[in-house]
Amino acid sequence: MARFDEAFKEEVRARNDIVEVISAYVKLERKGNRYVGLCPFHSEKTPSFHVVPDGQFYYCFGCKASGDVFTFLMEREHLTFYEAVVQLAKRAGIPLPREERTPEEERAYRERRDMYAALDLAARFYHHQLFTPAGKPGLDYLLGRGLTEETIRRFRLGWAPGRGMLYRALRDRFPPQILQKVGLIVPRRDGQGFTDVFYERVMFPITDLSGRVIGFGGRILSGDGAKYKNTAETPLFVKRHVLFGLDQAKEEMRARNQAILVEGYMDVITPHQAGIRNVVAPLGTALTDEQCRIIRQQAQQVIVAFDMDTAGQLATLRGLQKLYDSGCDVRVLQLPEGKDPDEFIRTHGAPAFVERIEQAVPLIEFRLSRALPSHRRPTPEEMAKAVEAVAQVLVDVRNEVVREAYVDQVAERLAGDDPLLKPDLKRAIDRQLNRLLRRGFQHNLPDFRNNNRGPGLPASPGPTRPRPVDVPVTMAELAHRSERILLRLMLEHPGLLRLVEAELGEDPFADPCHRQIYAAGRALLAEADPLAGGSVIARLFDRLPDPEVRRVLSELAAEPMLTTDPEKEAADCIEKIRKHRDSRRLEELENQIRVAAAAKQRVDPAIWNEYVALARKLKSSRS
Repeated sequence: MARFDEAFKEEVRARNDIVEVISAYVKLERKGNRYVGLCPFHSEKTPSFHVVPDGQFYYCFGCKASGDVFTFLMEREHLTFYEAVVQLAKRAGIPLPREERTPEEERAYRERRDMYAALDLAARFYHHQLFTPAGKPGLDYLLGRGLTEETIRRFRLGWAPGRGMLYRALRDRFPPQILQKVGLIVPRRDGQGFTDVFYERVMFPITDLSGRVIGFGGRILSGDGAKYKNTAETPLFVKRHVLFGLDQAKEEMRARNQAILVEGYMDVITPHQAGIRNVVAPLGTALTDEQCRIIRQQAQQVIVAFDMDTAGQLATLRGLQKLYDSGCDVRVLQLPEGKDPDEFIRTHGAPAFVERIEQAVPLIEFRLSRALPSHRRPTPEEMAKAVEAVAQVLVDVRNEVVREAYVDQVAERLAGDDPLLKPDLKRAIDRQLNRLLRRGFQHNLPDFRNNNRGPGLPASPGPTRPRPVDVPVTMAELAHRSERILLRLMLEHPGLLRLVEAELGEDPFADPCHRQIYAAGRALLAEADPLAGGSVIARLFDRLPDPEVRRVLSELAAEPMLTTDPEKEAADCIEKIRKHRDSRRLEELENQIRVAAAAKQRVDPAIWNEYVALARKLKSSRS
């Protein structure tokens, strides 16, 4: 496998601060000497992903993901180590050394590089065509929708001309296999060569979080065919992971801690042009778990601004569950007359849209409005259905005061002009609620964003849970914890190495992972200048090939050290490790004595003497 030398890797690592790199993907908040955010590798509601700048590493206490800046890019972007180093070197402006690569590495690197290059050149081709006579229909359409030339250039909008023109423009630069792999061309039906996937369409480049083109959306203006067409799934374009406009919206989303979720390309672009830049769109209204996780990593509050016709409402409701499950405070923006954000802003202006954002309805209120009859005089059958539907909404409200207030409002609305019905309706809703609560019914929506219920809490207090029984900690567990603490202390205070060697010898640890970390750290600290290439932890990652050992290193390094006296803490750990070691040795000696006695053999006096001395030592330490 091709490898960069240590000096080059350390230079790349040193000039790519891990906080800056990860911040391009995750919203991080500083807490003490580290940064914390939602993990980009698994779904969670409470941040457990820690980035430690002093050690230049990350660790997730939830899914145990860990590593350095190279590992993060490899896992997040699905890169090889070579590709991650190259990308970070380019980011830092470091020239690459000439180095031999295996044929497989060379093929993978060139293929991925060519795929990105082909898509970028295609975007430039489409954009150029928009401003030629051939692209006049597309340009007229975009200008007619109120876009300025500046906005058109900022989003790199374009025009796909007649069939086959893109392929003819790119075939001398890229082999057909690359163009087909990224979804730009398909074989002709007659089997004679290739033709373009997109033609005679307005083109919307779709980018990843870093702003690289990974696919396209195309809108037809006339003729047969689907109104909108997206790139098919490719190695670079996986629809369920993509949000249109995210690379241009991410900074504003983090600054405001708010995302506005819309449906279409123009619903993203028009607000951006009007100065509302925290707007993104899924490629289709069916939100995926991956898209919800990406949104939550950038902002907590999500304003859903989908079209409010019947299909739009159903799509909104399907997405609300997933957004809530990901930990978002979801609110629904309702526009009049079924208008989408693009049309509303063009008709009423950006200030009116901002006002609508501020009036967005919390999830509970929106769900209640869906559950209640639309007219003031419902029939008894409609009332019965409404009571059942309302109860299924309110069962998720943990706060009893809030829940009772909603019950009162709903009963008053259902009663209409007959206030005498209100008490009966309240009792009916309460009965239905109690029935659902007894059955343990809940949608598992973490409504603590709109009320005081936390995620995963029971819908009713229920029986008192028995207190957990305290399980005594064994000497082995105590020794294992002490090994971890001692390793952490040594990483923080390398001068403790001499104390550990003097008290426990050159092989002080029993756990195999701890032993590998200690051996690598000891070798590193023995060098003339162990910190010359960066922090001890960062340099240890390169010396530990085993992923499990690297994970253990990240985990123990991510645990904050609370001691004010590291030497005393180290001495306590050494004493616990020594006691466990002596206890294990005593058991070994007892077994040897027992075997000798069973065989009616004479016990070696050295064994007896060691056994007696250890027994006295352990007895005195317990007293």
